[in-house]
Amino acid sequence: MTTSSALTESLEDYLESIYRNILKKGAARVKDIAGDLNVRYPSVTSALKNLERRGLIRYEPYGTISLTKAGLGVALGVTERHRLLRSFFSQVLGVEQGLADETACRIEHVLPPEAYERFVQFMKFLFVSKGKNKDWLKGFRAFVEDNAVDATCPECVEEYFAGTGFDLKGGMRDAGDA
Repeated sequence: MTTSSALTESLEDYLESIYRNILKKGAARVKDIAGDLNVRYPSVTSALKNLERRGLIRYEPYGTISLTKAGLGVALGVTERHRLLRSFFSQVLGVEQGLADETACRIEHVLPPEAYERFVQFMKFLFVSKGKNKDWLKGFRAFVEDNAVDATCPECVEEYFAGTGFDLKGGMRDAGDA
């Protein structure tokens, strides 16, 4: 019964589903999780046994599933990363809600703690500075409208950044580095 080994993206999704079902319905059941994740009951049962062995849930076949303290901590972390990323994609970048949610679900699992911490700081900075500069989001959206780029074309992206000081091979350069 150990939580020390890293969880797969799939197991994190199971914990997130359990948590959301508990919040929404007061309990989590195999059928709810299967529906959320679009998987079959035997897959859910296998994942639940794995999570139980790790000490993250309490599970009785044909009963409800509950989170342990450790499981709740993991579920809260995944859920919060998802919420913040979804908000960024939809509210800041203007990505359609469904795509924002799907993208957040994929990224939430691979975002290292250090990068997530900096991302949280960035989001707070954006929304705190929004009060001082009310037009920043409007300006960004206008920029997006006026500066389309085909991100599937490497040459187009290279041309898009030409002259900006952004080095595609290594990141941002200071003006003095050129």
